[in-house]
Amino acid sequence: MVLGIDLGTTYSAAAYTDDDGNIQVVVNSDGERTTPSVFYEESKDSIIIGEIAKENAVLHPKDVVSVVKNDMGKAVKYEMSSGNTYVPEQISGFIIKKMVQDAEAFSGKKITDVVITVPAYFNNAQRVATEDAAKIAGVNMIGSINEPTAALLSYIKKNKIEHGNVMVYDLGGGTFDVSIVRVDGDDIRVLSNDGIAKAGGHFFDIFIVDYICEYLRENHDLDLEDPEYIEELQDLYTRAERCKIQLSARESVKVPVKVGDVRDSVEITREFFEGRLKRFYRSTEVRMNKALQNAGLTVNDLDTVLLVGGSSRIPYIEKNVEAFTGKAPAKDVNPDEAVAMGAAIFGSLKSGTETKKAFTDANSHGIGFLYFATKNERKNQILIEKNSNLPVKVTQKAKTIVKSQERITLTVTEGESENPEMVKELCVLDIELPENIAEATAVDITYELNEYQLLHIYVDIPSVPDWGYEYELPRENDLTAEDIAVMTGITLEYSVS
Repeated sequence: MVLGIDLGTTYSAAAYTDDDGNIQVVVNSDGERTTPSVFYEESKDSIIIGEIAKENAVLHPKDVVSVVKNDMGKAVKYEMSSGNTYVPEQISGFIIKKMVQDAEAFSGKKITDVVITVPAYFNNAQRVATEDAAKIAGVNMIGSINEPTAALLSYIKKNKIEHGNVMVYDLGGGTFDVSIVRVDGDDIRVLSNDGIAKAGGHFFDIFIVDYICEYLRENHDLDLEDPEYIEELQDLYTRAERCKIQLSARESVKVPVKVGDVRDSVEITREFFEGRLKRFYRSTEVRMNKALQNAGLTVNDLDTVLLVGGSSRIPYIEKNVEAFTGKAPAKDVNPDEAVAMGAAIFGSLKSGTETKKAFTDANSHGIGFLYFATKNERKNQILIEKNSNLPVKVTQKAKTIVKSQERITLTVTEGESENPEMVKELCVLDIELPENIAEATAVDITYELNEYQLLHIYVDIPSVPDWGYEYELPRENDLTAEDIAVMTGITLEYSVS
């Protein structure tokens, strides 16, 4: 059995295909179908993942890590009060382990294989970090799938969609993705992806918290962010999330505040909340336009619009997406569970238990290299265009400049601009060449993005038999394969509840 995991920024979910071919969403140890993606080191030997961890986020800020997804692939370290230090891959590994343990308890079956979803706009470093997190959790990640595409698989299975162009608008707790997908029978092809790295419900909660904190400063000369009021601030974040949800059905919500001698209630209106959302929504509209343009379509070519992610429930979002596309969004999939369910379906496709479909994804970032256009000016040359069908392979034809050249230095990039300042440098590779190599010797450098959008680089010299290398891109977080192996073998006893 393959477990599909929606490893979310604020909440995670898991699902699997049962023996009868039905998708089952896992109910966790708290009796819930979603689990807060929050880590809490209660003590040096006790780790908690989930609701209790979330409740301690402000009370014990030094020992709680939230929204770790935003740090995946970065050189970030979290130091706890105990002196223990963790990296994002470890924290995500604990969350994955929690999801697997709950799934085993719920299904009564041992789980070793998983499919993990990632935002469509994740870059190479973030995708590698997700794969590392699965290794640390002690499970075999047989594949990953972009979150909007996973949601679409869930929708297609439920509605038996045969043909059409679908736009998936995926707004979760911390990321936004938009994908344009073409369905032709069993051929499912992603035409384009776009997105915003930091956006969603977590940031909308902060809108409300910041407003109430400002209200208390102005009306009661009270700084709720003072360490003295840490418990009250923790409670306010919980109330803000509840307020955000209630505003979907009400025009205004009064948030009660009790701090010391202060007793007050702060009214949050839907008008205020939507005013804060307006600028954000306009950014997503720009991304929708770009995705459609890159797919060679217009809104008139869309047959279906699918809203995914808990924050897509906000009426303002739904209303404006409908106005933009001219189509009422489909509502027959649960936005909180669709991604996990799609991951389970993809897992069944990978394991051969689901009817095989021709599934083709697209890369969300261009891949290229830096070169000197003039003696003093470097430019970026794109080799693999954004939104290319995956897998994709392109070979760069290079030549040595002098006799007995010792190496080629290659700067690999990710991005869509020829301006080096506008792209991300993935790595600088020193390609060591054979001894006594002739001048103008042909060197083939092959860039390959596999079906999961992970980059591999191969170097070959056709004139030199049995010479060639595959280069492993260094991790941005400085982790090595040996570090990952050590983390995987950690015997620290912990509780995940």
